[in-house]
Amino acid sequence: MSSHLQPLSGLDAGFLYLESAGTPMHVGSVMLVEMPKKNSFDFHRALLAHVTERLPRIPALRRVLHEAPLDLGHPMWAEVADLDLAKHIRKRKLPGKGGRSKLMALVGKLHAEILPRDRPMWQFVVVENVEPGVVALYSKVHHALLDGQGGIALAQALLDIAPTAAKRKKTATESTPDDSPLRKRDLASTATRSTVNQFAKLLRALPATLKLASNVGDVLGMAGSLRDNMLLAPRTVFNAQIGPARSFAALSLPLDEVKRVARGFGVSLNDVVMAICAGALRELLLSVAALPKKSLVAAMPVSLRESGNTEANNQVSMVQCSLATDIADPVERLRAIHASTGQIKRRVAAFRNLIPTDFPGLAAPLWASGLARIWGSGHISELLPPLANIVISNVPGPPMPWYLAGAKLKHYYPVSIVAHGLGFNITVQSYAGQLEFGLTACADIVAHPDVVANAMAAALCELGERVPA
Repeated sequence: MSSHLQPLSGLDAGFLYLESAGTPMHVGSVMLVEMPKKNSFDFHRALLAHVTERLPRIPALRRVLHEAPLDLGHPMWAEVADLDLAKHIRKRKLPGKGGRSKLMALVGKLHAEILPRDRPMWQFVVVENVEPGVVALYSKVHHALLDGQGGIALAQALLDIAPTAAKRKKTATESTPDDSPLRKRDLASTATRSTVNQFAKLLRALPATLKLASNVGDVLGMAGSLRDNMLLAPRTVFNAQIGPARSFAALSLPLDEVKRVARGFGVSLNDVVMAICAGALRELLLSVAALPKKSLVAAMPVSLRESGNTEANNQVSMVQCSLATDIADPVERLRAIHASTGQIKRRVAAFRNLIPTDFPGLAAPLWASGLARIWGSGHISELLPPLANIVISNVPGPPMPWYLAGAKLKHYYPVSIVAHGLGFNITVQSYAGQLEFGLTACADIVAHPDVVANAMAAALCELGERVPA
């Protein structure tokens, strides 16, 4: 296998294949950056110099996609020695007096644009004229490169805990890209070996599966539990074929207040996050007489990443969580969500080692992309019973402020993915004493996600008022 070729896992490659359905599959963020009090400070220029200096420590930003000859396997990454950062780090300026609403509209527009595959699949856009003393940085990275936890690891390589970063020595994790030309023979050999290894990996996993299967009682019990807890979501406005336009809104909530609510009711912080989203969605659907009698269901990503693993790839699966929107009382709704997440934790713990994140790549670029195109063109998501109504993802972030190219990050909002049948995504990460929510939607389905954000703030206030003294 060529030393400078890295085959994608089935899960990583899946995000590439899914774009055949017409849905961009990149994740990103919006950072609001406070400018140092220096009239001559040019953040765009400083960022270019900063990324140039950090690039040797961030192989994910140097990876270019290469297809496997004859579709023998999944695509492969190869690191490039020279990178034209001017193509990756752009600059925009908001018209008129600028402002947050214009920024959010621009983020929606930028997030709808698919990343080109002929160069490393990431982009930064510096946005000026947001508000006095503040610029924004919109970033997007293809999901084939990393998941939420991988994104945090990437951010840690780019960001600093002080305005002036300490000089770093070259470490063993830094790599020097092999700039020798890739031959078709190298690509074919790597793809073939990777596919063989993926088949072998499936065979090696069989003993664990058979061991579990040897205890018939446990298997029947677990299967029964999964069957009983498999949720069919009610059909809502969110479960529709999505269009090309995106809308975006951001919300910051005080982390201490969310923790106070969690302590007061004896639940987790994530339970409160889910309840905040549930309360907002319930009230908004009620206001337009569109609340189903059956509870909404959230698709909730769960990390399969081992502690300390900082690889830039995807190690994640998806579970269902009832949002208890059929319960009017917010405290009872929170308790019902707590019971639902408890069941999820037990199921993930039981099946963690059996959840696949890889599959053989033989002819996958053909059949997987073909299935994605059928999914996108056939409106299949509107024909099948929905398994979830919305995606809600919670990613832990840093407790202290971070700095980028000498400037302090005031806010750090995640931007995520929507897909056919799941036209609304709420992703949250903690940052410097705040919970930073990013609400990404198909603009045809949720034209004004800021209304949902305002309702989420109100939902937290409602829970806060009910905390036992």
